[in-house]
Formats: sequence, structure tokens, C-alpha cells
Amino acid sequence: MSSAPRIPERDQLLKAVDEISEVIRANADRSEELRQLPPESVEALEHAGIFRMVLPRELGGYEADPVTQHEVIDRLAYHDASAGWCGFIGAGSSAFAAANIPDAGLEEVQSTLSGSDTWTCFAGSPVPSGRATAVEGGYRVSGRWPWGSGVHHSPWVFAGAAILEDGEVALTDIGIPNSRLMVMPATDIEIEDTWHTSGLRGTGSAHFRGEDIFVPEHRTIAFPFPEPFRGGALFRLPVLGFFGPAFSGFPQGVGRRALDEIVSLARTKTRMGQESAVSERAVFQHELGNASTRLRAAGTLVRHELEILWDDLHDGVEPSVVDTARRLAAFTQNAETATLAAEFAYRHGGGDALFTSSPLQRALRDIRAADQHMLVTTNNYEMLGKGIVDETG
Repeated sequence: MSSAPRIPERDQLLKAVDEISEVIRANADRSEELRQLPPESVEALEHAGIFRMVLPRELGGYEADPVTQHEVIDRLAYHDASAGWCGFIGAGSSAFAAANIPDAGLEEVQSTLSGSDTWTCFAGSPVPSGRATAVEGGYRVSGRWPWGSGVHHSPWVFAGAAILEDGEVALTDIGIPNSRLMVMPATDIEIEDTWHTSGLRGTGSAHFRGEDIFVPEHRTIAFPFPEPFRGGALFRLPVLGFFGPAFSGFPQGVGRRALDEIVSLARTKTRMGQESAVSERAVFQHELGNASTRLRAAGTLVRHELEILWDDLHDGVEPSVVDTARRLAAFTQNAETATLAAEFAYRHGGGDALFTSSPLQRALRDIRAADQHMLVTTNNYEMLGKGIVDETG
């Protein structure tokens, strides 16, 4: 068991997800039609504190520990995958920007807020797809950025841009492009209508672009990222690892929903030529038991790895290469296992699972889309294997 303390708001956050579950479920179909979250779902996430879940405490957030992040997104994604996805992206992006933006940039963003809000929801695309030229006081930025999950409901965005010198991309001392994250109000960018997908349709993860945008120096974040200006131990994680704990809850929620849906359907469904319900067939029961056990085991392993991570962060211990590889491999196995669970549920759903109204086909589409994320590449297994060989060599 983890010795580092969990946040005191853990139960509050989980209860809040339960309280908004009806709204989230009721708007799931509309999310797919709109290809973005409808205002009712966004308001529910804000009301539940999801976008503040990882935010530094000094800005009114919870700075949720890794296991709590996992649990909250697991429970949210169970009700609607797109809401769960936008929840973890919004929470992580908002917290990352808040922790790393300079003081003057923080004050500028805060000056645009109303009421008692101390921060706002961000969407982000850290890939340095943009190009920036230094000018007096800041940069002129142009670019087109992919994977803007939640960009439709986010008042601010951050986007990666490589710095140009004499028209060419400048390189750092280690040979990588010299780049920065540019923090921009959403009014400065244009959202493209590119999000036409099979899975995670309701996330609005469209491309966005901007031309010749002036971004002052105080609204930029250096890359590689320096020590954060705000936040505790959680913010020592690298940018990709920072999003990992919340993301790891997503496959669990979608996988559990798929299994519950097929059990409910199988109680009344019979296949042609058979008298008993699908739920009474031994082959179904065997595969259900297998899928359920594997999914629970994968979730248990991920939470175990997150407990180790939190202990290390809390104690100021730098995770070893093998420890990091084990965690990433657990993320990958978790996503693969949830995909297998959704495939099992879809297969036994028969013709009923073909319709877009079926939660079985939606779960399969959504988890397959999530399985393409860079956090769950099968290269993680190779990295772990190499680490084990090197460690024991």
C-alpha cells in the first residue's frame, strides 16, 4: 500500500461524478452528433470539479494524487467515454499550463476570468507543429496543430512552436528543435472541421490553426520544460507522464461499461436455433469470467504502479528507467485488456451491437481510438524488456 497521503477530496470528487452521471449519459448521443461535448456536459464537468482536479492548490485546485486521478476518470469514462476523455485532457492541460506559465502570463489569463474563478479550462497540442519568429516583446506564431481535444469549450489553448532563426528551425545544444509552448486565447485561433472519426467522436479533438499571432514572452513556456513555477510533487513529472495517471483510468471505465452492457443484454438475448439466453451459455460465462478477471488484474497493476510513482514523487526519489518502463507497460496492458473486453462484448451482442445506438459498438469504437494514444504504444514493452536486460546484465 502507498505510504504517501491521498488527497482529502478524493471521496468528494468520486461522489461528484456520481451526481453528474445522469447528465453525462443523457448527452452522450448528442456529443456524437455534435462531434464535441454539448454545453450541458461541459457545465457538469466544471460543476464536479473535474477541470480543477489536477490544478495546483494555490489556484484553487485539488492537485489530485495519481491513483485518485485514475479512479475519477475510470468512473467518468464508464458513463461516457467522450466526457471521460475531455475530463482528463482538460484537467491535465489546465494544470500543466497553470504550473508552468510565468507570473505575468498567469496574471494576464486571470484578468480575463469572471467571478471567483482563479483559472480556466485549457486545450493543448504540445507537438511543435507551429513556427515562431522572435520579435520585440515576444513571438510571431503561425501553425496548424492536431489533436485539440476539448478545444471547442476551452477559452485558452497552448500549442508547440519551433523557433526560427534566419528562416530555419533553430536547434538546441542536444540537437532537437528549439521550441516553446505558446499560450493563446481561443479567440486568436481558428478551429477546423476535421474531427470526423469512428471513435471518441464527442471529444471535438479537431485541428486548430493560427496565422501571425503575437504571443508575448510572458505567455510562453520553455521546452525542454524547466522547474514549474507552481504546484507540488506531482508537477515534477515530464509532460507525457503528467497526463498518464488520469489517462490510465479511461480504459478501465470503458471496459467495465462494455462488460456490464453485455451482461444486461445477454440475460434476455437468444441466438437463432438456441433456446437458452446467451447469459446461460457456458462459452459466454467462461469468456465473461476471463475478460472480467483480466480487466480487474490490469487495473490492479496500474494502480499499484501509480502508488509506487506517488511514493517516489512524494519522497523526492527519481524513478529508475525500469520503474518508468514498468508503469508505461502497465498502461499499455491496461488499454489492450480493455479493448479485448469490448471486443468480447461486441461479439456476443450479435446484430444488436451493429446499431449506432448500441453502447457495445460505441465502447468498441472509443476504446480502439484511445488505444492509438502514444502513452500505450507497444514500444513500451520493448523498453521494459531492454531495461530488464540492462539491469540484470
